[in-house]
Amino acid sequence: MTIQAQCYVELTPESLSVMQSKWLASPATCVVFEQAQQVLAYALVHPWTPGDAPSLAIEITTQDVNSWYLHDMAIAPNAQGLGIGKQLLTHILNQGRALDIDGIGLVAVQDAHSYWLQQGFKPHATSTKLTQSLSSYPANACYLYLTLA
Repeated sequence: MTIQAQCYVELTPESLSVMQSKWLASPATCVVFEQAQQVLAYALVHPWTPGDAPSLAIEITTQDVNSWYLHDMAIAPNAQGLGIGKQLLTHILNQGRALDIDGIGLVAVQDAHSYWLQQGFKPHATSTKLTQSLSSYPANACYLYLTLA
């Protein structure tokens, strides 16, 4: 919760219950990065319909789909620039490929759009449902998808 509050300054941090729902939807795909018994980063990844994103601040339940949603990947400010983000993303992509996941969606916020494009994510067609979900995000948020299959 501390890392979330430190990293997301353009949006209201989600509550503990909302964050826990992301983890409970798929604990095996969520990951933390620890060093010297201190959590420096985390990634919340769970199954979700491709081309859609869960609204912010809403608890979710498990979906039976072959696509993931990278809800959140955050690195503590004192650990940024150490390559932790690349390690987390590599882990997630390797896990997705090993499990034959079709792809991974995400919503880029706080000007992270170009970073995710460099990682191979691409803009995805917007649906009415996605537009509705994106209304809970900051104005510059955009949905991106990376095909793995």
